[in-house]
Amino acid sequence: MTKKLAAALGIVGFLASAGAAFAQTTTTATAAPTAAAAQPMVLQVGPKGEVLLRGTVTAATASSVTVQSWGGDWTVNVPTTAEVLPQGTVLTDYKTGDFVGVAGTIDQTSGWTVTAKLVRDWTARRVETQQIKANTQALQQVRTTAPRNTQGTLSNLDATAQTFTLTTADGTAYSVSLSSGALLLAVNRATLDFTKVNNGDTVRVYGTVTPATGSAGASITASVFRDVSVK
Repeated sequence: MTKKLAAALGIVGFLASAGAAFAQTTTTATAAPTAAAAQPMVLQVGPKGEVLLRGTVTAATASSVTVQSWGGDWTVNVPTTAEVLPQGTVLTDYKTGDFVGVAGTIDQTSGWTVTAKLVRDWTARRVETQQIKANTQALQQVRTTAPRNTQGTLSNLDATAQTFTLTTADGTAYSVSLSSGALLLAVNRATLDFTKVNNGDTVRVYGTVTPATGSAGASITASVFRDVSVK
């Protein structure tokens, strides 16, 4: 064991036996920001083993994420009861190099291991915030030309062709097709992955409405699609 690792172990004091008591004061290690790291690494360990950890993702699975922070790589086990942020993401959405925060407790039976209560991908959150801002601006521009806003329940989805039926609360059914380059939005106006859309979702579209004529039903060519069931 190197002197550097031994020193790190002494700082956090959790690799002792499972019955050993933690120090009665919170230990905090915070790196100063550098040009290469926009946000500093953080490691805080409380007297009862509570942990605040911030660092960079080096690997992610469906149930755990590896975070490089003070002392090296930390294994963060994420039970199904933990909160994963931003909303709507899963651990496998986390990318190598993303800056993340973890709140949880030390696993005293396994070195460099944390059981998470909350994990947050700050990089993804910043990207989402930028998307929401850009999409809100684009939506304002589209609203000046799109004549109607129509909301209802989606059915008969063809995800490849991006067509579906939208049925409003009064029972009116519209055949909807998305125009080329249509804005695809989640409920918070973040950019939507259309593969997450399902029959039965409540959706809202902006676009040109063609009334029913003869045997042809009403239709909408939509320049904006917003699934208010997808976070």
